[in-house]
Amino acid sequence: MCEADFYAAEFHQLKGHPDKALRLYRLAVRDCPRDFIEYVAASKALRALGVTP
Repeated sequence: MCEADFYAAEFHQLKGHPDKALRLYRLAVRDCPRDFIEYVAASKALRALGVTP
C-alpha cells in the first residue's frame, strides 16, 4: 500500500494538486519501511514541499 500512496502522490503532484500529494506522501512515509526507495523519495518530496517528514 505504501508504494501505491507514493505513486499516487507523484501523480497528483504532476497534475498540480499539491494538497492531495502532501497527504499521500505523508502516508507513504508513515507506512513504508525505511529501506524502500519510496520512503526515501516521499521524504525528499515532503522536504521539497517545505514540510518536515
